[in-house]
Amino acid sequence: MLASIRYRACLARNGYVSKSGTREIVVDIYQFGGQRATVRTAIRVRAEDFAQGKVQASNPDYDLHNRSIRRLIRRLMEHEDELEATGIECTPQKVKSAYLHHQIRSATLREWISSVIEPSKRKNSTKASYHSLLKCLEDYQANLTIRDICHDFIERWENWMRTQKQLKENTIIGKLKALKCLINEAIKRDVISIDQNPFKSYQIPEMTSREESLSFVELKKLINVKLDDPILDHIRDAFLFCCFTGIRWGDFKALTSKSLQGKALVIDQQKTGRLVRIPIDTIFWGKALELIDKYVTIESLSRIGGNSFCNTKLREVAQLAGVKTHCHWHLSRHTCATLLNERGLRMQEIQHILGHQKQETTEKHYAQTAFEQVKKSVKKAFKP
Repeated sequence: MLASIRYRACLARNGYVSKSGTREIVVDIYQFGGQRATVRTAIRVRAEDFAQGKVQASNPDYDLHNRSIRRLIRRLMEHEDELEATGIECTPQKVKSAYLHHQIRSATLREWISSVIEPSKRKNSTKASYHSLLKCLEDYQANLTIRDICHDFIERWENWMRTQKQLKENTIIGKLKALKCLINEAIKRDVISIDQNPFKSYQIPEMTSREESLSFVELKKLINVKLDDPILDHIRDAFLFCCFTGIRWGDFKALTSKSLQGKALVIDQQKTGRLVRIPIDTIFWGKALELIDKYVTIESLSRIGGNSFCNTKLREVAQLAGVKTHCHWHLSRHTCATLLNERGLRMQEIQHILGHQKQETTEKHYAQTAFEQVKKSVKKAFKP
C-alpha cells in the first residue's frame, strides 16, 4: 500500500528568479519514499518573504497569497478524495493530472488559449489567428468556455458575424474553421467527448475562390502615377516589388541583404518553410532589381509600416492612379501569378516562383485569366 499523500507550499527549486528577486511559489505533492509532483500557483515573492510554507507579513499581500495557497491545497485534496472514491490508487501525479484536467474543463476560452495554444509549437501566425477568433467570440459573448459552444451557439454567432459585424463570407468561414480546430483540440484532451462535438451536425460553407488581379494596363498606371507624398511613393514601390516577385507580405518584411544571392532573390518562406529562388534580374524585365537600386538596399525598400496602414495607403495610390480594382497587399501575389501565366510561363514554373506546395493552389490564382484566354481562342476559331 502506498504512503499517504502530503501537500506543502514551497519556493520553486529551479524556478526563474526575476530582476526584482522574486520566485514562484509551488505546491509540492509528495509521498514518503514515493513520487513527487508540483503545481504552480503563479504567486511570486522574495525568498525572505517566505518561510515554513507561508508568505510572511513582510509581504504586503501576505494574507491574500496565503488564502490562495490554502484554497489550492484544498482543491488538490478534494481531487485526491474523488480518485479514492472511484477506487483509483492515488499518486501525486494522478492528483495533479486530475486538478489540471478540471482546470481546463472549467476554463474560459481565453484561459484555454493561454494555457493550451500559446505554449504549443504552432506558428505565430496560427496563434495570432486564434487570438483574432477569441476577440470575435468575446465581442459576441463574454467569459465563454469550450463547453458553452454548441450547435445553436455556432448558428447564432455565424448569423451575428454576418448581420451585425458585416464580415465578408470568407472571413466568417475562416473563423468557423479556426473554432473547429479548437474544438478538435478539446476532444483530444478529453475536455469534451466526440459526441459533444458541435461540428458533427454543423456544415461549414465552402470558401469562394475567385481571385482578382491587376492587368498590365493597371500595373502601368501604378508605375506611372506621380506621387508627391514620399510615404505613398514608398508604399507604391514596395507593392510593385511584390507584384514583380510574387512574395508574401511577411516574407517581404523579412527581407535582408542575405536574401539577395547574385541576381536571385532567395526566400525561406515563413508560411510553408519552402526555399524559393526568383531570378529578379530577368523576371518582369528586372523591374524588382531597379526598385532595390532606387532604395540602395533591400532593407530600406522593405522598411515600411504595418499591413493595415499600408493597405489603406495603397488604396489611396490606386485611386490617384485611376485603378478601379480593389487593392490590398495580397493582390500583388495574384497579379504576379496571372501576368506570368499571360506571358506564357508553365504552371510548374509559376508554382516554383510562388512557392506553392500544391499545383492546384497555383491554378486558383490564374484560373480566371485562363478562362478569358479560352474565350478569346474560341471566338477567334469560330469567327464568322
